[in-house]
Amino acid sequence: MEKDGKTPRSRTVADRAVEAFALVEGWLFSQPMADLLDAFGERLPTVDAPSVSSAHDNADWLHLNEELPEWLDKALSEPRSDAGGLSPESADLLRRTLAVERMAAADFNFRAAGDDRYKERSQAAVADFDAALRDRVLELTDRLGLVSPAPTRSRRYEKTLVLGGGYRSPLLRARYAAQLQADGIDLGELSFLGSPRFMIEEPAERPVVEEYAPGANDEFDLMVGAARAAFGLVPASVEFLCGCSSTDVVCPSWRHGRSAGAEDTPPAYTHERRVGLLDEAGQTVGSAFSASTGRPPYRPDTSDTFGLWARCSEPQPGQAILVVTTQVFVPFQMFDGIRRLYLPFGSDVDTVGFGAEWGDRPQTAEYLLQETLSAIRSARRLLVDAAEALTRPVWAA
Repeated sequence: MEKDGKTPRSRTVADRAVEAFALVEGWLFSQPMADLLDAFGERLPTVDAPSVSSAHDNADWLHLNEELPEWLDKALSEPRSDAGGLSPESADLLRRTLAVERMAAADFNFRAAGDDRYKERSQAAVADFDAALRDRVLELTDRLGLVSPAPTRSRRYEKTLVLGGGYRSPLLRARYAAQLQADGIDLGELSFLGSPRFMIEEPAERPVVEEYAPGANDEFDLMVGAARAAFGLVPASVEFLCGCSSTDVVCPSWRHGRSAGAEDTPPAYTHERRVGLLDEAGQTVGSAFSASTGRPPYRPDTSDTFGLWARCSEPQPGQAILVVTTQVFVPFQMFDGIRRLYLPFGSDVDTVGFGAEWGDRPQTAEYLLQETLSAIRSARRLLVDAAEALTRPVWAA
């Protein structure tokens, strides 16, 4: 998809799954992606020469403790074209997508360089690139949608989701949403999506966020502080959606309590919270959310926050939803939004972000490549979910 592309609307999940395949193919197998891989000595897989035949062979290139579904190997090795099945063309696209992800994981992953310890984006490594390669990466990732902002597709949205982050990201994203509103964009109901992620110690996050969220303990606090600073909204009492009263112990209702890594997960990561946000008249105009993690033992991610919001807000077919983030994350979080909100519900998701001039994230080659990898992984997850929507009745038989 080009950076100004649109999310089409379809009535059925199957139709939307087919559209997801076309959307991913248009972005992932575009000329800019081919040129970017070529700059690192890789070649974009062609239709007649897929390089991955199994989804589970040497899958240590997957993110953290992520696993692919067992049915995927069978779907890739025995593609069917009958009703409800995966066409040979779609199976081939999945194979090629896995091959691209494997290449990008080897060349673009600066959060895993040097050891196996989990790193936040602010802790990523620095590469020894020359100036020409850095300029080339900037040019190509701009064409892939990570650099130059695009305007909103609509003037009116029923829901606006301001995505969470670290340091000053929540504040800047909230301010960008407020700027859109001041420019005449109807944002509808506001939601600020966060998590119980703890403050990062290196580089120190707490001194940076004191500007807008004094005393914050986690990302959820940052989102509440950002809503107050940018929109003047006042939080009501925090509600534990899981029915608990504290984050000190593991939530008994946590849906991933039996997953691998659950025993090593911080108790705070297992709870779901929400707080209403009040305007100056005391009316509730939005909410801030804190999601539990779906990838124990690690912190919740964007997909987790979309999932919690969807369970609480019941998105509708054709409902216009604006997602606000930083431009470098737009492709990655666009694919996540389509996977969690468009594919299952049919909501019309528009993802926008502000550029590097806002001073949120470094516009370095390393950062741009890392988020290209994030987008590739998110695109692959979208394809897997879309394929599952088409094939589950077939492969489960």
